[in-house]
Amino acid sequence: MAEELAFARKASGLVRGLSMTDAFAVGLMNQGITPSIWFAITFGLGVFIGGNLIIACLISLVLAGIGFPIVWGVLGGSMPRSGGEYVYNSRIIHPIFGIAQSFGDAMIWLMWIYVLAPLAIDPGLTTTFNYLGWSAAANWVVSSQWIAFLLASCFNVIGFMFVVFGIKIFATTQKVVMFFGIGGMVVIGIVLTLTSKAHFIAQWDKAAAETHSATYSAFIAKVGVAAGQVMPHTWNWKATFGCMVAMSWCFAYAYSISFIGGEVKRPDKTIILANLFAVLVPGFFMLWAAFALNKTVGYTFLNASAWNDNNGGIQAVANMPHGTNFVDLAVYALGTSAWYTKVLAGYMGFSYVAFTVWWIALSYLAFPRILFAWGMDRMGPKWFTDINPRWASPVKNYIVCFVMGEGLLVLYYTLFTNQMQNIIVTGFQVTSVFIPTALAALLFPYVKRAKGVWESSPYKTWKFLGLPVVVWGASIDLIYLGILLYYFVFNAAAKQFTFAGNVILVTAWVLGVAWYFLWKSRSKAVGVDVSLTYGELPPE
Repeated sequence: MAEELAFARKASGLVRGLSMTDAFAVGLMNQGITPSIWFAITFGLGVFIGGNLIIACLISLVLAGIGFPIVWGVLGGSMPRSGGEYVYNSRIIHPIFGIAQSFGDAMIWLMWIYVLAPLAIDPGLTTTFNYLGWSAAANWVVSSQWIAFLLASCFNVIGFMFVVFGIKIFATTQKVVMFFGIGGMVVIGIVLTLTSKAHFIAQWDKAAAETHSATYSAFIAKVGVAAGQVMPHTWNWKATFGCMVAMSWCFAYAYSISFIGGEVKRPDKTIILANLFAVLVPGFFMLWAAFALNKTVGYTFLNASAWNDNNGGIQAVANMPHGTNFVDLAVYALGTSAWYTKVLAGYMGFSYVAFTVWWIALSYLAFPRILFAWGMDRMGPKWFTDINPRWASPVKNYIVCFVMGEGLLVLYYTLFTNQMQNIIVTGFQVTSVFIPTALAALLFPYVKRAKGVWESSPYKTWKFLGLPVVVWGASIDLIYLGILLYYFVFNAAAKQFTFAGNVILVTAWVLGVAWYFLWKSRSKAVGVDVSLTYGELPPE
C-alpha cells in the first residue's frame, strides 16, 4: 500500500528542533517540583500518618528511576514520533487497545486543566499574596465564583499562548518559568536547611502568641485530638508505602516527553536520558525537603502540620498568619516582617504558581499531539494532522483543547466543584496510562505485531542476564505501579475515588473502542485498510 494512502500525510510537518536540555525540561516541569512536594507531604502524611518521607522517596527513586526511564526511553527512542503512548500501545498490543487507552489519557490531560487552573488561584495566588502582605488581593481572588472562574480562564489562556506559537517559543518560555519555579524551591530548601529547630519553634511560638493560637507543643496535641490519635514519634512501613502514592507526582510524570518524540534531536539518546534526569532532579529536591523538614520542624510536628493542612485546618491555628503546608513552614522559619523576607516568601509562593501554570501549558503540549497521532493513522479527521507552516505546530488542535478545557472550567465552577481533584486524576493515569504502557514495554521484544519495530530498535541488543533491558525496566516499573495501585484501591487513598469519576474513565475507554471502529469503517470506505498501517510507524 502506498504510504500516502496508508497514512494521512507523507510527512508529519513537525520539526526536530528540541535539544536534550529542552526535552529534559519538559519532563522536569511536568513533575511540578514545588506543588508535587507540597502534595507529597500534605496528602502523604496527612492521610498516611506515620510515614517516613525519606524512605518513601528513596524507594520511589530506585524503582521509578530505573523503571520509568527505561520504559518510556526505550519505547520513545524505538518509536520517535509525537503523540505519546498511543503510538507504542497501538503498535505493540493492538490498535483498539491503543485508541481506547489513549482516549483515557486524552481525557486525563483535559482534566488536568480542570484541576490545575483553580489550584493556581487557591492556594497558588492566595498564599503568594499573603506572603507578600497583600491580604486584600488574596481575599479578592476567591471572593466570588465568577472572579475565580475569570482568573482560571486567564491561566487557561496563558497555557494556550505558551504553546501556540511553536515549540521553539515554548522551549524559550519554559526556561523563564523554570527560573521562578525551581528558583523558589531552592530558596525553600535553603531556608529550611539553615534554620535550627530551636529557632523554628521560637518563631512559631512568637506568631502563636501574637495571634492567640496554639504554641508548637500545644499544636501537636490539639491536632492529635482532632485526628483522633496521638501524633506519632516514629514511622511505620505501611504508612511509608502509602506516602509513595502522593509522592508519585515527583517521579511518574516525565512521560510527557513522549508527546514530543517526533520533535527532539537524536531521540535514541535524548529521550531516555531526559527521562532519567527528569526523575533524578525532583528526587533530589524531595529528599532535600524531607531531610530539612525533619531536622527543622521535627517529625511529630511535621505529621501534625500535614494532617492539619490536608484536613482544612483546626481552630487552634485559625488566627495564625499562614497555614501549615511545607512552604508555610519555611515562611515561618524566615521569621521577620522585613521587606526582603516578604520578597523571599513571595518568591517561594510564586514557585507553586509557576509550576502549576506550566502544567496547564503541558496539557496543551500533550492533548493536541494525541489528536495529531490519531489523525496520522487515519483514526480521526485529516485536519487533526494540520500543521501551521509558520509555527510548525498543530494550531487547530490547540484550539480544540482550549475550548474543551474552558468548558470543563465552566462545569467546575457551576456543577462539579472539587469533586474530581488531584489524587483521582493520578489514579486514572496509573490505571489508564502507566500500567498499560509498562505492559506494552514488557511484551515489546516478543510480540509478532511489533517485530519490525523491535528489529530496528537501537536497544534490541541491550540485555542483562540474558533478557532485554526493556523487560527488566518494565518489570521494575510494574512493581512500583503495583504499590501505588494497591494503596489507591485498598487503602486510605481509595476514598478519593468517586462513582462519577470511575464512570468517566470507563466511558472514555468505551468511546475509544467505538471511535476506532468508526474510523476504521470510514477509511475502509475510501479504500484504506488501517489495520495494515499499524505494522509500521507513521512518516516523520
